[in-house]
Amino acid sequence: MDELDFIYQAGALRRVERSGWKTIGISPESVSEHSYRAAIIAYILAKKEGVDPEKAALAALFHDLHEVRINDIHIVGKKYLSINEKKAQEDTFAPFPEILSLLRDEKIMRIANDADRLELIFQAKEYKDLGSKYVEQWIERASALLKTESAKRMAKEAIRRDAFKWLFEARE
Repeated sequence: MDELDFIYQAGALRRVERSGWKTIGISPESVSEHSYRAAIIAYILAKKEGVDPEKAALAALFHDLHEVRINDIHIVGKKYLSINEKKAQEDTFAPFPEILSLLRDEKIMRIANDADRLELIFQAKEYKDLGSKYVEQWIERASALLKTESAKRMAKEAIRRDAFKWLFEARE
């Protein structure tokens, strides 16, 4: 695979949906959309934690790209499937080994993983504020997995806040 194939592969991520939400009847965002906001969160979180924000954002941007090869598998499905995620990552990032190296950097991935979970919390809170009553379990589970203090604080505030407050304030 060359860099042009890599770009086409990245585009295909727009068609991979976040599968967990479908189990409760929500028409989900794509993995691409999820990764975009996770990258923004990683940038902000890294600044708070004293970690390189550009590297953290880049890691979050690419963290799920290999799902274009294996799909996004929800938590119940993972109980029954055996997937070689490491091989999928290696094949996905073959043209760019420096990205694969970044995804194996523990310090950076601690931030990127928290950003991934925070993005899920933000998304779940939006669905909750729109009336979905089943997302609370996603919020609780993702919150329990957060590692950094900054992420824990951000999650608590995100959960308390109306997800659409910014929109109504911006109109004034």
